[in-house]
Amino acid sequence: SLIRPHQLQQLIINHQTQQPLKGTRKERDFEPVVALHIPDTYCLWLLTEADDEGMAFGLCQIHVAELGSVWLPEVADLDINGVRVIEDTTFVAKHTLSEYAKLARRNGGLLLL
Repeated sequence: SLIRPHQLQQLIINHQTQQPLKGTRKERDFEPVVALHIPDTYCLWLLTEADDEGMAFGLCQIHVAELGSVWLPEVADLDINGVRVIEDTTFVAKHTLSEYAKLARRNGGLLLL
């Protein structure tokens, strides 16, 4: 699996926590739980939430970084010249998701970890 069970559980907990807060001043700005990437490319996903059907939310970067939703099975199926998406096992969140988004905007739309 692309995401380890304890990470998936935290993504789901974050999603459940966020749902009643969406659109309010109390909406949470989580730190990413997991970082996925395609080695030797700028393709990157910093994920903070997921529902139990595989729809995740985070900072998604294919050409430029943007906040949005992504379907995890689709990410798992991505393949660029035989290179597939993997977890960045060295990633440790140092910022909230919105702070990572600001860093990307300051860098011309690219987040470099």
